[in-house]
Amino acid sequence: MTASLTPVPVFHNENLAASAVRVIHGGVPALAWRIETRGKVIVFSGDTNGEGEGLPRLVMNADLFIAHNAVPEGATGIERRLHMPPSVIGQITADAHVKNLVLSHRMLRTLGKEAETEAEIRKRYSGPLTFANDLDCFPLK
Repeated sequence: MTASLTPVPVFHNENLAASAVRVIHGGVPALAWRIETRGKVIVFSGDTNGEGEGLPRLVMNADLFIAHNAVPEGATGIERRLHMPPSVIGQITADAHVKNLVLSHRMLRTLGKEAETEAEIRKRYSGPLTFANDLDCFPLK
């Protein structure tokens, strides 16, 4: 599978626009989503290893980027072919000028490694960063 280069408009009305881009998650089809509503942009990375230009384009200037945090830095093998480590999350977030980063889809292999994860991301991205927990809400101002 290859990642898409250009986001594709999927839905649009007077209140909401949704675009998607194909991302790499091994051989499993996967999408990242961009939702625009009320002058705000929210991007969901979905499961991806971060390869390709589609996700960085999709997340450009997002108010909120919800990225999965499924592997720690240094992951190898199948885990790394499926998921992006903190360094990749940080680079994409910084390059795209994201206003707020939320790390979700946290797994046993990343739980308890928040300090290491944040330190790696902070090498590239200096904006607001939050580790999500189930049922958290993130209001946009």
